Amino acid sequence: MTSSDFAPRSAPARSPRSRLATLPSLRHWIIVPAVMSVVVLALGFIASTSGVTATELTINQTMSTQHVGWLNAVSLAVEKILGPSGAVVILLVLIVLLWFVRRTPIDALAVASITGFGWVFSLIFKYAVHRHRPDPSLLANPLSPDMDPNSFPSGHVCFAVSLTIALYFLFRDRRWGSWILVGGMVASGLVAISRVYVGVHYPIDVIASFPASVAGILLWCGLWNRFAMPLLSRVPFITRLEYR
Repeated sequence: MTSSDFAPRSAPARSPRSRLATLPSLRHWIIVPAVMSVVVLALGFIASTSGVTATELTINQTMSTQHVGWLNAVSLAVEKILGPSGAVVILLVLIVLLWFVRRTPIDALAVASITGFGWVFSLIFKYAVHRHRPDPSLLANPLSPDMDPNSFPSGHVCFAVSLTIALYFLFRDRRWGSWILVGGMVASGLVAISRVYVGVHYPIDVIASFPASVAGILLWCGLWNRFAMPLLSRVPFITRLEYR
């Protein structure tokens, strides 16, 4: 796709203000995510076997005996911030900042959709695998009564990973863009540990969240480039803002 594909027909060809009019995409943007998804599903079904679950439960039980007050507070705060309600607020804030403050609606929609798709894509695995969360009665100090019984993968980790990749795409042409990716992935790893620490996920659940999110994002990038941009280029109030 060229910049002329995005410009209004009545105006000369100009470059859009947004950086994400075209997303990084693989040549085989359907096959690769599909293969990754099959691998994640296989990992989920293997993890759900009684032997693997029993081994992982010992890790949850050990961490449950090592709880300290300040770390409990931080882990539960992460649970709230990156939970469904908090995640929606984060996406709305990003949309407002990018659309109305930076005046780049395409960036706003791209960042929100990349993050949202990578996050929601995890539901495919959750309801296909249907792995139950660790039994709180088997933990020394369960911290969260928690929510949806499906444990694989972690929605909190999927959101953190997806947000990291979306922000990296937005700033990848800056010198510090790579630091966003590294820092975000480290933060996502800490979120993963916190979910096991709280006792609502097994270790494999949070590990699988990384490829699960990436698979969804790879698929979305291909869909965005092929279908979203041609549609958005026909929306007058978006194109007027992009070229003002």
